[in-house]
Amino acid sequence: MADLFTKDENFAKSAPYIGSEILKQIQSSEDGRVSIFDLVRNLRKSNKVSVRSIYYGMIFLYSVDIVKFDEPYLIKNVTD
Repeated sequence: MADLFTKDENFAKSAPYIGSEILKQIQSSEDGRVSIFDLVRNLRKSNKVSVRSIYYGMIFLYSVDIVKFDEPYLIKNVTD
């Protein structure tokens, strides 16, 4: 199984970096939430990252209690 964090990985595909890209999209939305489908579409188009990297980014944000899920939305769980 692949490591979630390694010193040799491409930084642009790491969970914390993808998590920050996810937060940028959530913050740019009007209501503090973004559809998971729109999120994946936008990140794949702009950053050329894999779905696995996006998945790890979402799990990272959820594990540190920054976002929560309300299917099919990802909702910011903290105040600015």
